[in-house]
Amino acid sequence: MIGTLASLLSPLISGFILMLGFGLIGILLPVRMGLEQMSPDTIGLVLSMYAVGMLAGGLYSKDLINRAGHIRMFAATAALSAISILGCGLYTDPILWGFLRMLLGFCNACAFTAIDSWLSGVATRETRGRILASNQISVMSAIFIGQFGLNLADPTGNTLFVLAGMVMSFAVIPMVMSRSAGPPIEEGGHMPLKKLFIISPLGVITCLFGGLLYSGSLNMLPLFGGHYGIDGLRLSQFMGAAVFGAMALQFPVGYLSDRIDRRTLMLVLLLICAGAGIAVPFAAAAGQFALMMLAVGLSVGVMACLYPMGISETFDKLQQKDMVAAMGGLIAVYALGSMVGPYASSLVIRDYGADALFVFLAIMEGLLLVIVLYRMQVREALPVEDQESYVPMVYEGGNAIELDPRSEFHSPEELFGREAQYALSVAENHPGLAVNIAKTLGEMSPAQASRLAGAISQIDGVNAVRLFNAMSGALPDSKLELAEAVASNSPEYAADIIRQIVQRNDEELTDYVTAITRAAPESGADVLAAAAETMAESAPEDVVELAQSYAETLSESLDEMRPADREHEHSEDWISEVVKALGDLVPEQSGELARAMAEALPDAAPQIAAVYGEMLREHQEEGAPAPDTYQRAGEFVSRLSQQLPDHGVDIATAVIEAIPRGASLVIDSLRSADPEFAQLSSDLSERPESLS
Repeated sequence: MIGTLASLLSPLISGFILMLGFGLIGILLPVRMGLEQMSPDTIGLVLSMYAVGMLAGGLYSKDLINRAGHIRMFAATAALSAISILGCGLYTDPILWGFLRMLLGFCNACAFTAIDSWLSGVATRETRGRILASNQISVMSAIFIGQFGLNLADPTGNTLFVLAGMVMSFAVIPMVMSRSAGPPIEEGGHMPLKKLFIISPLGVITCLFGGLLYSGSLNMLPLFGGHYGIDGLRLSQFMGAAVFGAMALQFPVGYLSDRIDRRTLMLVLLLICAGAGIAVPFAAAAGQFALMMLAVGLSVGVMACLYPMGISETFDKLQQKDMVAAMGGLIAVYALGSMVGPYASSLVIRDYGADALFVFLAIMEGLLLVIVLYRMQVREALPVEDQESYVPMVYEGGNAIELDPRSEFHSPEELFGREAQYALSVAENHPGLAVNIAKTLGEMSPAQASRLAGAISQIDGVNAVRLFNAMSGALPDSKLELAEAVASNSPEYAADIIRQIVQRNDEELTDYVTAITRAAPESGADVLAAAAETMAESAPEDVVELAQSYAETLSESLDEMRPADREHEHSEDWISEVVKALGDLVPEQSGELARAMAEALPDAAPQIAAVYGEMLREHQEEGAPAPDTYQRAGEFVSRLSQQLPDHGVDIATAVIEAIPRGASLVIDSLRSADPEFAQLSSDLSERPESLS
């Protein structure tokens, strides 16, 4: 980890210096506008323009990086940031300052997108969470230190503007001196806000309120302090307490968020936030400066935690593959709140006085509290162990979702070598020749063989089975990886690959089946049927073992999934296809096969039972005696219900719906199998629609 961070010193140092200047200008502008006797609403409007530029920068930053590269884009935007600050020192005009403030927001968003994508490009699955935390701590520490720059010169002059511009210009040096050119940028897609709101209303609303409250409080605190004569070093300490609270509370809140229901925690935090905020003006009136700093640190600290809590709440409801796309929408919502917050707060100060700032913020927190209570009534909470973990994230313009350990990880892809790129280009025009080239290149570079095979198998006209045979023959130690890569990229060939493996009498057939069904789960039924075709006559019991192994592997995979991913995983459909396909191959073993798979996948047991019931009905229609069919149904239900008593009624119902005339025998089988099933059979009898 230390070695990884050492290689990232250039972007981390540049980001730190950039935010050092931003921290200074963040306190200088509202103080200077107050000294210039600008009205609170004018100050609020000027400060709100930062969020407008920040949102625009978030939308266009990746296009700029793709056009110019990380270093040149960072250098350009850092230079523009310095220009925007120096421009504020030339003329005292709110319209000019509003435009320059918007330019600063745009530039910071672009600069931090460059830094975040640079960091994510070299992060591994194990290190990206720590890299994200290091970056966040660096950013917040710089903003905290920047608050004290206000004391280096008189804020009524231009010296501090020049100093802040010099600091931001200096941020370019570490980046441009780096030897790395930065990783390529990939687009993550976008999720419409309407869809995002439907998926997680509370998560979206929390991000909106997080931007409104945090931006509204942090930008207006200098005006509040000025009302009570707090200036100079004391103002820096006051603002530093707010920034420190925003950084320090991330860790205890994150700890609690991962161990108790997040919405309950949010309720408690909102009450604390409102109470601490209301205490600030009372402490100010009493001259209790230390109490003021404690209260404002606690209040602003909770506000800063709302945004990452909103992200976690949203991620609870999203599939992992959709997280990156959803993050763009959440950032836009947060930026919208950041636009409204300073201006709305300034209007309150203008009309009702400085003390009303914290009353307004408390009202907003109370409104969010009511929304949280409502959502708790209409939607059941996830179990704590299934909640997404909290990741500290104070947004200042960048998009660090690729570093977020909760999002789907894709290791940075190294570009293919020149020879491999040539093979890919040849494959587009001469698919047959490309197979031979791929085989040769695989022998030269075994580490890239499976990736190359997967890429070539996707090209139209390439025979994926022939490709697999050629490359696995040349690289026998990589045959499992090759099979998985080809099946993953060309699932329509998965069953054919298994047939080739069966013909070779490969002793690792089960390993191949497991690897391929993991890579192409939608082809699981065809893959298992292809493997079982040769076993059906000679060793039908091996078919049962193969199916059970597949079901156990799938069960492990489902257990490892997040709840939202599991909810969208239609594995029951694949299981039904597998039971039907294998049951037709070994009809005498179909009951054992269905039981084995149902025991491995208890949640799918009723659906498996339904498929088995349909197979029994087809067996009866082909001329099997009814008593024999009913007896098999009764034995199946009683034995499986003993193993899965919680699903017993649903299993029995599924079988009875397929062969309703055997209902009484199924119930009798339950009663005779074990006295404990007396209640179960009674429950089943209460479903008259199943016994019709």
